[in-house]
Amino acid sequence: MTILKTILITGALVATATAAVAGPIDNRQARQGQRIYQGVQSGRLTYGETVQLVQGQTRIQAMKMRARADGFVDPWERARINAAQDWQSLNIWVKKHN
Repeated sequence: MTILKTILITGALVATATAAVAGPIDNRQARQGQRIYQGVQSGRLTYGETVQLVQGQTRIQAMKMRARADGFVDPWERARINAAQDWQSLNIWVKKHN
């Protein structure tokens, strides 16, 4: 595995794992980061696929930060984040099994 891949995956895991203390949405984000990392370790994910998945994780993290900016995550925001995580989960599965 190249150094760049390792740095990229480690950065994604740190970003998702540090937020994992706050609740179920964050726990799911951390688990998805672990799934991506496992895909890289096993060789099932190419560099391009990994970059796409990490960018998706970053977008979801940004959604969560915007939702929390006012100190409260309303049901509409939570539903949007859950839908984005559902989509990301499907993307991870598809890219690991293609």
